[in-house]
Amino acid sequence: MKSFNMDQGAGKPDMPKSLYSSGEFARLNGVNKRTLHYYHEIGLFHPAVIGENGYHYYTCFQSVELELIRMLGKLGVPLETIKSYREHPSHTSFSQIAMHQKQLIDHSMEQLMAARAFLQKKSDKLELGMKARHGSVELVSLPAQPILLSSPISGRYDEKDFSTAAEFSLRLRSIFGLFDSFGSRMCLESGKGEHCFFAYGSENSSEQDEIRPAGTYIRAFCIGTWDKLEEVYETIHDFAKSRQLKLSPYSYEEGLNEMALEKAEDYITMITIGCEG
Repeated sequence: MKSFNMDQGAGKPDMPKSLYSSGEFARLNGVNKRTLHYYHEIGLFHPAVIGENGYHYYTCFQSVELELIRMLGKLGVPLETIKSYREHPSHTSFSQIAMHQKQLIDHSMEQLMAARAFLQKKSDKLELGMKARHGSVELVSLPAQPILLSSPISGRYDEKDFSTAAEFSLRLRSIFGLFDSFGSRMCLESGKGEHCFFAYGSENSSEQDEIRPAGTYIRAFCIGTWDKLEEVYETIHDFAKSRQLKLSPYSYEEGLNEMALEKAEDYITMITIGCEG
């Protein structure tokens, strides 16, 4: 490594204009000077020249090397891997690094998209809840929707039901990673089906148990504890009877504000039931 003599009169090294001090080189490349010293200490990136006084100097041509190191670092490549590549550079080793990091980036993008979808679903539900009024009933048109179903439950939400809920939660986590909270699918006609927990599936996934058909649905809201659900169901039946609508065998109950709930009396349940007539 090249070194320079000190100018005894000036007290500064006789530095060629093609060299930059560590501070100048750091500013030129938008990095902290301490980063350059750290890279030097671990053997990753060295100054072109170390003066007899210990000062570090870099050439403008080293900016390309530093940018490669920073770029690989931003992509998550460990410094040890970058150091190994710089010690033994080749097309093959770089292609291996690039392929590995591309796979990691693709996976990260999938996770971010899943997180975005999760947050969007929560936001949509909260927006619905903010407009909800207890006992309000309306007709809505809904598209076909894949759903996943748990094992049957009693609907009493006893210890056995909560055990089923835990199993269903594990299943959803294994499929989706992040998943929206699930609801209850209740059979309205005795002997024609079973109660269970349900969750919405993805159109892009093969994981689905049934398709909730497209069509017209009654949508109602219950605000408060679950003991108020019965009166809302009575309102739904009166609504359907007055319009000569036949209800489908199942209702879908979903909580809308679990993540923004202060007390049980504020809990909002959305009830959705298919109808025709």
